[in-house]
Amino acid sequence: MTLFEEYTQAAKGMIFVATSKEDQPSLRIMGFAPDPDQANVWYLVSQPDTGKMVDLDTNDRVAIMTPLNENGARIESNQVTMVRSEKTWADVKDYFTNPVFLKNHPHADQEVLLELTFKSARLAAYAGDQTVTF
Repeated sequence: MTLFEEYTQAAKGMIFVATSKEDQPSLRIMGFAPDPDQANVWYLVSQPDTGKMVDLDTNDRVAIMTPLNENGARIESNQVTMVRSEKTWADVKDYFTNPVFLKNHPHADQEVLLELTFKSARLAAYAGDQTVTF
């Protein structure tokens, strides 16, 4: 397991996502599931009629940060894109194992599947940081 994958697991499926539309930033917390075959790809879902979908349709560049764990470990990046995925919910549903996510998204198959792709990320903690590039 890579250090990036360890930090991904430490996030426990939660991420803060910042979008921007017409120079107005917006921050949201979302649940995610990593692709087991591509460490730099994560999947998220959203209701189709939300403000974040309007933002993403005009600008797919986002900034993200995972919540800090007890050691301050987090993933940070502004080298990320988030777009509507070409995959279906059926393709990725088994990646979502967090029961809280499943409770909050009982009809995820009816939501928009999003694909977040990292170009690079900063793995930060109280003891230091490291940048990874994909």
